Amino acid sequence: MSSRKIRLLLWCGCLGAVILFAGDILFYGEWGSARVWSHDYFLSMMARVAAWRLHLGSITGPVGMGCEILGYVGIWFCCRRAAPRLAAVMLASQYANCLFSVLDHGIYGPLGFVIRNCGPDSSAVAQIFKLDGLLTNFEIVGWTWDLGSLIWIFLTLRGKSGVPRWTVMLAPFITYRVEKVAFWVPAPLGLPLWGGWTNFIAASWFAVVALTYKDQGIESPIAERA
Repeated sequence: MSSRKIRLLLWCGCLGAVILFAGDILFYGEWGSARVWSHDYFLSMMARVAAWRLHLGSITGPVGMGCEILGYVGIWFCCRRAAPRLAAVMLASQYANCLFSVLDHGIYGPLGFVIRNCGPDSSAVAQIFKLDGLLTNFEIVGWTWDLGSLIWIFLTLRGKSGVPRWTVMLAPFITYRVEKVAFWVPAPLGLPLWGGWTNFIAASWFAVVALTYKDQGIESPIAERA
């Protein structure tokens, strides 16, 4: 695949992360400081969200994740010729993360309607949060994205991903750990940035890789024989 097509896939991933970020804002986004964030404040935000925002936010899940999956295909194309086996493991890990992420994202639409109709203290809300906790143990804050990100960092440091080594500083495994930075961002940007931090760093990662990628040709003897 040509470098131009690979970059197009990477920009699709960036667009997908932006769409998912927009979905987060539709579900519970408000302007303000992240310092007001708490479980009770989150429930009060969801209770005030208009019904059309819940419907539209639910649509952003499959649309945004579909675009993001294309971005991960682009990441795979960057690495597959130099390290086909590791690139395959990386892609499988990222796809597993996408599966659980889209399920997790899809929870918030029903959650908003349940809060509006049954109240924030209902057993239905408690069960939705229980399911959400089960999903998030396996997705972006769990091992799937971490594994894919660590493999990408390793390949980048070895010069096998077609991007400069300094780009590892934008890798999700690293930037997710500095989420607390968003907590200190002043209003009005702090609160939406805190709520959509995961998608913000994903969009930044895809964009940096798309801007810095250079096709270095086949480096793997296995890939050459294939």
